[in-house]
Amino acid sequence: MEEKILSLAQARGVQAEVFSSDESRTVVEFRANEFHSEENRRARGYGLRVVKNGRVGFSASSEPDKVEELVQAAVDTAELGQQCSFDFPGPGPNPTVKTFDNRVIILPAQKMIEWGRELVDAVRARVPGLKLDVTLARTYGETVIANSAGLERRFSRATLQLSATGLVVSDGPVRISEYENLSSGAAPSIGMLADRIEERAILARSRARLATGTYPVIFMPTAVPDLLYPLLVGVNGKQLEKAVSPLIDKTGQKLLDEKITIADNGLRDFGTASGPFDAEGVPRRRNVLFDRGVFNGFLFDLATAAVCRTQSTGSAGRDYTSQPQPGVSNVELVPGDARFEDVLAGISEGLLVYDCIGGGQSNVLAGDVAVNVSSGFRIGNGKVTGRVKDTMIAGNVYEMFKNVAVVGDTVRDLGSYYVPFLMFPGLKVATRD
Repeated sequence: MEEKILSLAQARGVQAEVFSSDESRTVVEFRANEFHSEENRRARGYGLRVVKNGRVGFSASSEPDKVEELVQAAVDTAELGQQCSFDFPGPGPNPTVKTFDNRVIILPAQKMIEWGRELVDAVRARVPGLKLDVTLARTYGETVIANSAGLERRFSRATLQLSATGLVVSDGPVRISEYENLSSGAAPSIGMLADRIEERAILARSRARLATGTYPVIFMPTAVPDLLYPLLVGVNGKQLEKAVSPLIDKTGQKLLDEKITIADNGLRDFGTASGPFDAEGVPRRRNVLFDRGVFNGFLFDLATAAVCRTQSTGSAGRDYTSQPQPGVSNVELVPGDARFEDVLAGISEGLLVYDCIGGGQSNVLAGDVAVNVSSGFRIGNGKVTGRVKDTMIAGNVYEMFKNVAVVGDTVRDLGSYYVPFLMFPGLKVATRD
C-alpha cells in the first residue's frame, strides 16, 4: 500500500513521504482487587507528506480504499503549506536495536490476567486493607516509511508494561504506584512489586509533620521525570526555532552539576520508544544532551534542523495522523555511586519523594516547577518517620540541578525513562503544618 500511495503522489509531480503504522493493543485491567476488563484494539493508518513548489502538504487516512482522496488532499493542502527547506533522506544502513521479543508477541491475554491476579493476591496477603488497580498493556505494531528519495524502511516493536496503583486510607487516602517494563519478555517480578507496595503502605500508616523550610530532598526514580521535564522541553529544537528556549547560545557551557549526564537514547534495547530510525526514516542514535553538566545541543527533526541550519538528530516523532515534531525517545540519566541507605542515614531532617503531580503547571520553558508531593515521607535522624500531607516543592530546575548532592548508583527502568534517585542538599518545601 505504501508503494501505491507513493506512486500516486509522484505521478502528480511532487516529492512525497508515506508514513504508515499498524498497531494492535491488548489491555487487561483489575480495579479494587477484582478483574475488570480485557480490551483488544487495532489502529491502522497512513500519513502522506508532500512537497509541491517548495511548500509542504499533509493528509492522513485510516481507509485503505481511499488512497486517491488521501493523495489529492495532501497535494491540495500544499498550496497554503509551510515553506520547505529540507530534503527527504535517501536509503542507508539501519543501526541495530532490540525492539521486540517473541514471548511478548505470542503472550496470551489469559496469561496477562493470571499475572494480574497473582499480583493482587500477593499484595492483599501483605496489606489486607489495600485496594489495588492493575493494568497490563501489550502493544505490537509495525511502522513503515517510504519516500520519493528511494528510502523504504520498516520495523516492528512490541511493548509490555505493568502498572499498579494501591489505595490505602490512613488519615486520608494514600496512593502507592508501581511499574515494571516487561518488554524484554521477562515475567513480572510479583514478589518484588508486592514487597515495594507493602513497604510504602506500612510507612503511610504513620503521619509525620514537616514545617515549611529548606531541606535536603531525595527524589526517588519515579519522581525524577517530573524534574527532568522542563529540561527536555528546553532542549527541543522547536523551542530554538521559536527563539524561546533558555538554552539558546549556551551550547558548550556548563549549566548543571558535573554529576549530571542526561541522554536521549532511541537505541536502547526494549525501550518503549526505541527503534532503528525515527518518524522520518533518519537513523536513531544516542544523543547526549548534558555531559557532566555541559549542554551539548538540541534535538531536531528534518524541518526544524533546516530552519536552524543544522542536521537532524534522528529525533522526529509522530503518529500517522500528524506531521513530525522533534522530541525525546528514551531518556537516560547516568547513575552515580551513592547507595540509598547511606544517603538516607546521613540526613537529620528532610523529605523523601516518591510521586508528584502538577510539575507542568508552572513556567516550564523558564524551568520553573511547582509540584505537589502526592507520595512523600519525612526523614528524621536517618530514618523514614512517616507520611507527609499537603506538601509542595517549588523552584527552578536549572538552579536545582546546579547543585546535586548525590546521584544514586542504581537505574530504574520506567519504560521511556531510565533514572536513579537524586538528592538535592537544600530545596524550598512548603507545607500546611
